[in-house]
Amino acid sequence: MFVNLADIMSAPHSSFVYAWWFVVSFELGHQAVVGFFVISGYLVGGAVLAYLRKQQDFLREYLIHRFARIYIVLIPALLLTVVLDGAGRVLFLASGVYDLPVFQGHFAPRLFVTNLLNLQSILSEFFGTNGPLWSLACEFWYYITFPLLLLPLARNYSLGLRLAGFLFGVALCWVFATSSHWFRWGYLLWAMGALATLAQRPPITSRWLALALYAGVVIPVRLLVRGPLLAAYPWLQDAADLMTAVFLVNFVLALRFSPEEGWALFRPKLHKKLADFSFSLYSIHLPVLVFFRAAVAQAMGASWPQQPATPAHWMTLAAAMSLAVGAGYLFSRYTEAHTGAARRYLRQMLARFERIAPSQSAPAP
Repeated sequence: MFVNLADIMSAPHSSFVYAWWFVVSFELGHQAVVGFFVISGYLVGGAVLAYLRKQQDFLREYLIHRFARIYIVLIPALLLTVVLDGAGRVLFLASGVYDLPVFQGHFAPRLFVTNLLNLQSILSEFFGTNGPLWSLACEFWYYITFPLLLLPLARNYSLGLRLAGFLFGVALCWVFATSSHWFRWGYLLWAMGALATLAQRPPITSRWLALALYAGVVIPVRLLVRGPLLAAYPWLQDAADLMTAVFLVNFVLALRFSPEEGWALFRPKLHKKLADFSFSLYSIHLPVLVFFRAAVAQAMGASWPQQPATPAHWMTLAAAMSLAVGAGYLFSRYTEAHTGAARRYLRQMLARFERIAPSQSAPAP
């Protein structure tokens, strides 16, 4: 969006530029999403499996946690998308950014509603410029359907509830899987992460070897599964995703069963501080960046951001990244940071409803 590296193969560049080209790419970004799906399945799906093994009631608290976690960020993120996109389309009309083909037809009000229901990329398009929310839709419905599909194993619930929940989960999965390739394929990767929690020992005990194997898969995928090769053999993408997911699971298990507590490099509290607003940053970063991109194009000319990179382009990129990260952190202070309060509020609302509902029912004759 801000730095044009089209001459990366034909002109000499510094080592920093080559490293940037390698890391900031669609191919490696896609593998990061695959890794996120696996880890999400390991944490959230693994928790469901743990509940089932304990044969304890979990659906109520589980759904409270999932809904509060998602919607305390999603609703404000969609509203912010409305504000930024609306302002950008008025203030920076001459930039042409909001008229790009990727955004055409994405500003319809009905898409706001479907995105609010987490149906983007499954049964509808994404809303406005917030394309990255496609993965949240898949994640949300994995959260909902996974425990429903396994509900027959939860014998602490009534047979009627278990059967009804299972059939509802099957129906949802059938509709979504027939509509979206990534929903069904991503579900496989997500479930791999969940099932990995059942392992009793790691396939490879050395975390260093497991990391080396994972890197040994991801790096060739980054360099080869793209461009003309991928266009000629589209199945390579799914094959690469499956392979990287398998080796990531292997790495996660090596870390889980390692007698050592990770690496010292990852122990500083900075990593937790970054993780604490990563969901917020994910949810709003593209509308913020597109708004900034439109402002730059309006000020410098529509073609300026796509000219060969100069120091001014790199400085603009640094400013854009700083703006996005800063906006994500500030946004999280009013949303993500209050997830615990949102969960308490949902519990109170449910408790209040349960107290009122019986009194409103007619007495049996």
